[in-house]
Amino acid sequence: MKSLKSRVLSGVGAALLALSMSATALASYETPAKSDLPNYGNVAAGLVAVAAQLTDVLDLNDEVVDIDSIKIVYLQDILNDAEIDVVDDTLNNLILNLQILNLQNVLKDVDVANGLKIGDVLSDNDVDVSDVVAVKVFDIDGVKKLLVFAK
Repeated sequence: MKSLKSRVLSGVGAALLALSMSATALASYETPAKSDLPNYGNVAAGLVAVAAQLTDVLDLNDEVVDIDSIKIVYLQDILNDAEIDVVDDTLNNLILNLQILNLQNVLKDVDVANGLKIGDVLSDNDVDVSDVVAVKVFDIDGVKKLLVFAK
């Protein structure tokens, strides 16, 4: 039986590998789909996904990300009602909820464009950081792009 640490590291490695594939990443960034949303089918998968997202967001700090490369995706635009119910049920887990709160706190303070923070971009688009449930960072030909998933 694998230890929790090795399972989490395997999941994070798989997530990072998936995020590094630029050919599909470009299509995915341009036309976000439910496959871009991290796996929130169960709590364990959600915890691994949030850990990977935190790492990706922290790596963005002091990177210059063009404002046009930050895209907000609403869950209702890519998921059906039953899928949203599954995500909501999973997000009700206390530990996962705390991890997402951590992601939200980090996200609002990450400097991506010479003093401009992701939280500022969200505010400018009338999105409250507390509505953010996931992020996905793309590196497309050396250009960082970010999908922000909100409820």
